Amino acid sequence: MFCCKMARYYFPIQTTNMKHSINEMKVCQLAIFPMLLNASALQGDIVGLEGHLQQGADVSVSDGHGRTPLHLAAGEGDVETVRFLLKKGADVNVRDFARETALRDGIRCKSIEVVSQLMSEGAHLETSSLELGVEMCCLAFLGDFKQMEVWKQAGVSFNFADADGRTPLHVAVCTNQPDMVRFCIRNGSSLEQRDLFNNQPVDDARRLGLQTLVEMLSNEAQKEASDLVAEKTKINVEEQMARDLVELSLVP
Repeated sequence: MFCCKMARYYFPIQTTNMKHSINEMKVCQLAIFPMLLNASALQGDIVGLEGHLQQGADVSVSDGHGRTPLHLAAGEGDVETVRFLLKKGADVNVRDFARETALRDGIRCKSIEVVSQLMSEGAHLETSSLELGVEMCCLAFLGDFKQMEVWKQAGVSFNFADADGRTPLHVAVCTNQPDMVRFCIRNGSSLEQRDLFNNQPVDDARRLGLQTLVEMLSNEAQKEASDLVAEKTKINVEEQMARDLVELSLVP
């Protein structure tokens, strides 16, 4: 009889304590999820990430700096982890407390694969063309081909200019970097774009006495002109053929 009476009081108390313990565990778990997820993302541990998500973690949870698993995976150039997180619903344009996105992290680590993956999922740059022009001109000055390729993958034009209207091609010419000049031209830099002083890149080359670059730019300009004439001729021929076909179809 005594045991039955004790059971009526002991087990409810025990059940209540167990509920409190479970709730406390859940609170603790939620508190450390940001650290656990970011650690797994940093290590490229997709199995670990999957486990945390199955336990209720938010895929876009951020740490004390606003950094999410996607930021860290992108910053490591880990395209597989980036792809996994995006598939699980990670916010592709989420910003940390420094207003940085995962796309900027991918660019910073010079990963074309990560940048391409993020762009395909809707990532975009919220940076003015002037700021991007300054960035590209600085990279041209430094001769950083890889970083410029990554920026191009993110949608940045080689014709964006700095505050003086100078493009990466202007900078490459003024710093006498033939390889960078070729690289800029190959990536769409305009030979005719003028800065605020009304100078084209070839004008800078002439002013500085860089004859090799003068010849290179002049030859490229001639080639572009020839290609343009050829393209116009092709279009005219095609239009004439189309008109001839129409006229033939009208002949009874």
